[in-house]
Formats: sequence, structure tokens, C-alpha cells
Amino acid sequence: MSAPRPLILLAPSEGKSPGGQPGRLKESAAQAWVRERLEELVRTGTPLAQKRAFEVKDDLLERARSEALGLTGRVPLLPALERYTGVAFQALDPLGLPRDRWAQVYILSSLRGLVRGDDPVPSYKLKLTGLPGLKSHWRDRLARPLAALPEGPVWELLPEEHAALLKGWPRPRHTLEILDSRGRAITHFSKRYRGLVARWILEHQAGDPAAVLKGRIPGCTWEGAAANDRGGLALTLRMES
Repeated sequence: MSAPRPLILLAPSEGKSPGGQPGRLKESAAQAWVRERLEELVRTGTPLAQKRAFEVKDDLLERARSEALGLTGRVPLLPALERYTGVAFQALDPLGLPRDRWAQVYILSSLRGLVRGDDPVPSYKLKLTGLPGLKSHWRDRLARPLAALPEGPVWELLPEEHAALLKGWPRPRHTLEILDSRGRAITHFSKRYRGLVARWILEHQAGDPAAVLKGRIPGCTWEGAAANDRGGLALTLRMES
């Protein structure tokens, strides 16, 4: 019997591919709650509140408003790993992976909650801080989809803001700390390295930390591992000078 496949948790990106195949989004009650409040913001919110929610302006703000109001009808859809195009996803390079491995990636979407890499996602703009109560909403409602995740080692490759949504989730998971060449923790440029580590894990189907520590991540060396506060291990990756 083969070992359970590793699972990767990633944050969404601001960058998204346009277009897709028109279709209707299926909605849970938790997803409908977000959509309805997003529509309400567009219809009745102040311009300042809308700018904060979408964090764009001018033509991009108009596009974000239009996308939000179109979510109840037929809307262009793409698989999540085609929709998100940020730095982490560029490093992951999902189009270069076998398509069945997309089902091992889960993304914490501010609009849709926990989405799998091959789940359909519309184009949208919405910051996790963009709607009153949005963070607490997802913290309270992610328990069921998280409990339904398949077996396998979990790699929580998330920034602090999104990792906070998993507070209280009892499942053990491994994390990643990234240091610069002088040994200082970095956050701003860490997205690329989270994507590269995710790529290595999926490419080699190796989720055991001992195996990951033997993997070659371009431009980096592994420093070791220590227990984290999620019941797993925190691996330390150091950038080469």
C-alpha cells in the first residue's frame, strides 16, 4: 500500500489570470455569506471602503466592482492553480506538474475559503482585511473543510496572516522558516521560496521532513529542523549569498 500523498497549504495571490470557461459557482453557506457582503459593499459602501477592500484604484477598481457583482451569474472560471499567478505560484509552476498533483494543493481564498488546486475559481479582488468580520468568519468556518482533507503529511506554507486562520486546527503540520544569507528571518521575499519548496515536495512526492531536508532548493541550503507549535517540524531554509 502506497504512503499518503503530501498536502500543501498556500495563501492566494493578488495576481490572477483573466478569463476562463463560463459557468456558475456552487456555493456553501459560508461562501454565500462572503459574496453577499461583497455585493453589498459594491452597492452601498463608500469609495474609501471599496478601495480598502480591493486595494486597487481607477480602472482596476471598476473591474473589481464589476467582478464582484457578477458572481451570482455565469462567470469565467479557471482552476485555482491557473487563476493565481503570484510569485509563489510562479515558483510552483503548476503547469509543469502532472495534473493529478494539483489535488494536493489547497489555497486559503478570502472569497471562497479552502479551495483545492483544481477547484474552479473566478477572477476577483478581495483582501482578507477587506470586509468587517471576514477573518473571524473564515476562522470559524474552515473547521469542516479542514477536517475533510485527505490523509498525508501537511505542509503549512503560509504567511502569518493566513496561518492565523488555522488557529485551533489540531492536525499536525510542518512549516518553513526562511533566512537570508546572514541568518536573518525574511518575510517579504519568502513567497518564492515557499513556492519552490512546494514544487519540490509535489515533484518528488516526498512529504517527510527528513526527505525534504535532502532536497535541493535552488539558491538555498537547509539549516535543519526543530519542533514547531503545530505538532510538526519547522524546517529552516537559508538563502545562499
